[in-house]
Amino acid sequence: MQMTDYTIIIPHKNIPYLLVRCIDSIPQREDVQIIVVDDNSDIKEVNGVSLLTLPEKYPHIEFIWGKNENGRKGAGYARNLGLERAKGKWLIFADADDFFMPCFNEILDKYKNDENDIIYFYITSVDSDTLQPATRHQYIIDCMKKIQDTNDWDLACNLHAPVCKLIRSNIIKENNIFYSEVQWGNDVLFGVKTMRLANAKIISQEIMYCATSREASLTKQVSYNSLLVRFKEIYKAITFLKQNGRKQYLTYSLYEKWLKISHYSILRSLLLLPQLINAFGVRFFVFKIIKKCVGLKRSSKDKKIAMFSIPEQSQL
Repeated sequence: MQMTDYTIIIPHKNIPYLLVRCIDSIPQREDVQIIVVDDNSDIKEVNGVSLLTLPEKYPHIEFIWGKNENGRKGAGYARNLGLERAKGKWLIFADADDFFMPCFNEILDKYKNDENDIIYFYITSVDSDTLQPATRHQYIIDCMKKIQDTNDWDLACNLHAPVCKLIRSNIIKENNIFYSEVQWGNDVLFGVKTMRLANAKIISQEIMYCATSREASLTKQVSYNSLLVRFKEIYKAITFLKQNGRKQYLTYSLYEKWLKISHYSILRSLLLLPQLINAFGVRFFVFKIIKKCVGLKRSSKDKKIAMFSIPEQSQL
């Protein structure tokens, strides 16, 4: 019986025509299990493609239909359903509107017996409609280069996006790790935990994955609710890092979310202040507030932290 080396999990919601593009970029191999988890899509034809026809078109793919009374539960919920069915030695996550690069088949051959626990790959990005180059991937490239220059693997907490990496499934199973079942930021704690618990990690120079920029994507949605949920998820990740004695390079991202929340609700931002102070430490936080008020020039320490932040518009 052919051993399953890889499980590829793809959450989907209402973009079957883009899901087809993603699936078609994956080579059909006996050692690859592909799981598509639909998150309560509207069953209708979109751009000439009907979701209901895909199981017949792709009989080698396992389709899971995530139905619930409250509508969409999010990509974290969908990925967790996929994890329950995963058989592969390696886990690979993809978003339905993205796709894999032509070298993907060679990568699957090359790394199936690799001894590392996580393998991070380089990434590119394009506009989903025009396929013109985009910049969505740039923060990942910058972070990976910084890790390679400094050998500071704590920086990999910024690489929490689920895509563009191979994760040994034993890490997930043995430590009972699941995605947060929230609409935004569901991948932060999952990515940080797997990074922390992986004993051996490497960065490959191959470009495995192409992320796309699309106006309707959840990553483009900035609202009070999305900021609040992201703030809470980042804070959970920072708390986990502190408990494990790791550097908290996510603190500046937390601060950015807090500032944006304050534009919507001063009261809510004040209620979140204890968490922010706990993440930063009282002295540094007070200094940042004073500097913000009087317009002082950004300190060198602030610049260092800013280098490792993930801007809202760049998140995958």
